Amino acid sequence: MPLPKWLVVARNEYRIRTSRIRKIRPYFPYLVIGLLAVYVAFITPAIVSLFIGDFLASLPPYALVPMMQIILFMVFFYFIIIPITYTLREEQAGQLEIFLAAPIKPSDILLGEFLGVMPIYAIAITLITGFFTAVAQVHMDLDLVQIAIIIIIFIVTFFSALWIGTVIAAVLRTRLGKTARGKDIGRALALVIALPMIAVMYAIMGGGLIQALIDPGTSGMVRAILSLLPSSWGAEIFGDFASVPGNISAVGLVTLARFGGLVAFFAVALWLGAKVADRAYSLEAVSFASSRAKPDGVFYKTVKSLGGSGSFGTLLVSVFKDYSRRLENLSKIFYMVGILVLVNIFFGRPDDPEGALLMPQLILPLLAAFVAGEVTLRGKEALFIYKKTPSGVGRLVKARLLHGWLVVVPIAAAIAAVTAILSSQLTVISFLSNVGLVVLTVAANVAFVLGLSLLNPAFSDKSGNYVLNLMIVMQGWGGLVLVSIIVLGRVFNLGLYQTLFLVTIPLSWLVGIVFLYLGKRRLSRIE
Repeated sequence: MPLPKWLVVARNEYRIRTSRIRKIRPYFPYLVIGLLAVYVAFITPAIVSLFIGDFLASLPPYALVPMMQIILFMVFFYFIIIPITYTLREEQAGQLEIFLAAPIKPSDILLGEFLGVMPIYAIAITLITGFFTAVAQVHMDLDLVQIAIIIIIFIVTFFSALWIGTVIAAVLRTRLGKTARGKDIGRALALVIALPMIAVMYAIMGGGLIQALIDPGTSGMVRAILSLLPSSWGAEIFGDFASVPGNISAVGLVTLARFGGLVAFFAVALWLGAKVADRAYSLEAVSFASSRAKPDGVFYKTVKSLGGSGSFGTLLVSVFKDYSRRLENLSKIFYMVGILVLVNIFFGRPDDPEGALLMPQLILPLLAAFVAGEVTLRGKEALFIYKKTPSGVGRLVKARLLHGWLVVVPIAAAIAAVTAILSSQLTVISFLSNVGLVVLTVAANVAFVLGLSLLNPAFSDKSGNYVLNLMIVMQGWGGLVLVSIIVLGRVFNLGLYQTLFLVTIPLSWLVGIVFLYLGKRRLSRIE
């Protein structure tokens, strides 16, 4: 008897995902299962007892369920965006094209894809569920039946989220994958959709959400909002069990109703997802729409005049156009601005002007990395065009440096200005000092990132060199700022503003100029 088509797809998907690992270590899946069992049985209870017990004991009973709802909502949302991000970044189109060439329904492909990756995602689900079962064992004295129900609830909840994300990703793949512009939009969305979850995480880390949970006046409102989501139904069962540990019969009917609702939601989601897949999911050949060039507007004319209105001005305008026509680049700028806004909302204090000045110094270098680090991402062939022209390397570096300044510096100045205005200790001197310090530092960041990207070129954003450059920018530059402030500032007994003006900014420009010179030489010798 032949296997169902969706099961064949699932088997092939699993084999593809694990082929490299199984070739190197055939016993690897069994090793993972053993390690997960040790983690759930021994490691997680020990971690909960040592590090989280006091925090759980400090939470009032009425805050437990909303806290669980928020945590499960974050995980639920995360499992939704994983397949969406994966699909929008075009990681899996080739294999699906092979399946769609065969006489298989789209719903079978989608269900098979989902089942094929379930064992892989089950690892993450086990890690998360193991933490909650440890909490139930160590601090709530739940019996084995209650713990087993909690495990099943979490598994159903997370797989429901994964299936919803898979269906949404399939629809987006169909709608956005038909044109090159649509794919660009998809890559832009892949980064921006993470901002809501980051906002919730910052709200927890900043303490505002925890305070809202502890306050009886706001705890009920938070719980009412979150109770509308399927991820909250399991948290409510968790809270019911915590109120009557070891006595499941006391909440048997309520547990049955909520558990049945969760299972029914998963079943309906599977059925609707299959119907949506049959109607909307397809992989059509990419079409290319011709574009018509328009005359340069006021903005590009201004950019050209800044470049000298000659051939270099034309080069600068072409660099701007090449950068701005890709929505993925603009989404990175929007993402970093969103991060800074969220940091100021949840961590900023109007009575702490020094903290408001220090935060952009640590975050804005990543914005410079996204903008200036794009110099080599179009491929090595694009760089050879400039190498073959007279003074092409120097003109390219100069144009990229000016482009980075024109993009990053105004954004940094605006953020610094708004942050300074919101400070309760605003003066004209502090306003000008904050804006000037941020502008000078970010300008040095652009020079450093541009030199680093040329010195260690990454010809794709999936390249290991690109990730390494981002890590160097964040950790290396953050370390330079913190060392100059903490060590050198204390040695010479300088305040924050004095340290930044006299130590941090000169060091930043020195490092930036050195890396820019080395990167230019590396580009001249690249083969």
